[in-house]
This record gives sequence, structure tokens and C-alpha cells, in this order.
Amino acid sequence: METDKQPIIDDLPSPSKKEKCEALFEEEWSRIYPNELVITWYWFPTAQAKRIDTHQIKGIYYSKQTFCKAFGSVKSWGMSFSPCWWACDIKRCLRSNPEGNGFYNVVIDIGDGTMKGFTTANLQAFLTVLRRQCNPGVICQEGFPW
Repeated sequence: METDKQPIIDDLPSPSKKEKCEALFEEEWSRIYPNELVITWYWFPTAQAKRIDTHQIKGIYYSKQTFCKAFGSVKSWGMSFSPCWWACDIKRCLRSNPEGNGFYNVVIDIGDGTMKGFTTANLQAFLTVLRRQCNPGVICQEGFPW
């Protein structure tokens, strides 16, 4: 009696990008791996991370965090009056930058209608690493697109 032979399927999960390599940039609110941006504390209410293929990024926008300056356009977590979903940072609207350095709000546009917002404490390092992972024509500018 002949039995049907099933192909052997390797059902072990393939290693994630995180397991394959170390982060090129890492801080509390984001990590950058080759070809991937991970925004931590993104989804409400689970606080799971949002993963973005860096080749999908069409725009990177940033603005200094200042006390109540951006009221209505940024939020500590969730959707604001702007077309942006903000990852969790309870102190986002409470910080000030008296010396001009410090925390920044960053908005990523991948062209899907809802931009992704989060905080960075090291803007120059973040932008340097992320721009190397994006397509050459990506927009990178100070100020939000709304």
C-alpha cells in the first residue's frame, strides 16, 4: 500500500528582523533596523509596536516639543485634530526646550492617510540613520504637513 508523502514543512517561525540584527538606532520611543522603523507604545490600548518598512516612507516631519505650543495638533496618545495617530508619550505636551535641544515630535507619512507620530530625544542621530534606510527622494523637513 502506497501512502501519500507530504512534503516536510518547517513550521518553526523564521527569526524576526530584530533577532537577525541589532538596532541601528534605539531609544525609548523608536528603533531603526535595516529596512524597518519600529514605533514603540503605538497601538491603544495594547501599547503594541507599529512596524514600518522604511521604503514605504514618503515624508519625515519634525517639530520641537514645547509646552502647549502644538495644542490640538499633537496628543499624548491616539488621534489628534490632525491626520496623525500619536504613539504614547504622556509628557509630550508638557516638555519645554529652553536651550533649543531636547525632545522632538516626529511624524512619518507612508501615504496611507493616517500619519504616524512619536517622540525622539536625539533628532540628529534619528534622522541620520533613518534617511539612510529610506528611498532617496523622501521628504525630510521641519514643521508638520498640516
